[in-house]
Amino acid sequence: MESLKLDSAGDIQFEMIEGQEELAQCCRIGLGTNKGEWFLNPDSGLDYSLFVGKELNEAQLHDELTRGLLQEERIQSVDAVDFTIDRKARKMLVRFEATAADGTAVTLEEVQIDAG
Repeated sequence: MESLKLDSAGDIQFEMIEGQEELAQCCRIGLGTNKGEWFLNPDSGLDYSLFVGKELNEAQLHDELTRGLLQEERIQSVDAVDFTIDRKARKMLVRFEATAADGTAVTLEEVQIDAG
């Protein structure tokens, strides 16, 4: 599959990407979508209500991030999910490793989720 490349701000770069880079970008988009936000697929995305508040359940966040990544049909398994919470900035940085359906490794070093 091919897609237009998006920069970190979500702006379109007039450059086509494919392979592992395109799949990682699709995962990044999924993690940046609040469940119910996309009217064509209201079940797509993360339940952002889990990421808001002072008492965050890290196990629950891990499970929700994993569920969000597995929504991408080309992801076979999520091998690692790590995140760092910056409470002052109300942001979370997520890193993950996954295995695609074709057996290739998919790694994303940093996805920012705003919790504010």
